Amino acid sequence: MKEKYDYDTVNDTSATEGLIFFAAVGLMIYLFMKGDHLDRRIFWILVFISGSVLAFFIGRILVSVRFSADDNAVTFSRIFRKRIPYSSIKSIDLRTETRSFKKKKTKYQIVTYTGVTEIITFHCDDGDHSFAGILVPPHDTSEPSGVSAEDMANSKFSRLKNYIEERIYIMSPTRISRRL
Repeated sequence: MKEKYDYDTVNDTSATEGLIFFAAVGLMIYLFMKGDHLDRRIFWILVFISGSVLAFFIGRILVSVRFSADDNAVTFSRIFRKRIPYSSIKSIDLRTETRSFKKKKTKYQIVTYTGVTEIITFHCDDGDHSFAGILVPPHDTSEPSGVSAEDMANSKFSRLKNYIEERIYIMSPTRISRRL
């Protein structure tokens, strides 16, 4: 089973990420406007730091996120890979979160955007591993939208959970002893 999904953060950290992004842009602008009074080494170190942060944010948008599950493990990939063997999984939780943010539409009108994020958490021997994907993209709350039970049952993480639970059930020692 292989799927691409729309990445979202497990915890809503968009304000912190936005602050870091604008700080990097501000530093880059400052360096190229007034950086001539800095020592050459310090100038290039600061350019490297702010350039790295900006490259990280651009790469985060461009790099696709996917998971693949085989008979023995599930692997989540973005830039790095996280492989979780089924033998280490104790349980799997699946939940949704509604996330909202406000944005100025005009000078006097503020619009609320709401989206639904789906979070899958693997409780394993070495700790918990959580991954989040966008189930319903952020939209203007004045437009009707919602998540039905059918949408939840057919979501990518829900199908992944069912797939893994089937594999774990097939591999379980009690199931093997029943066959013998």
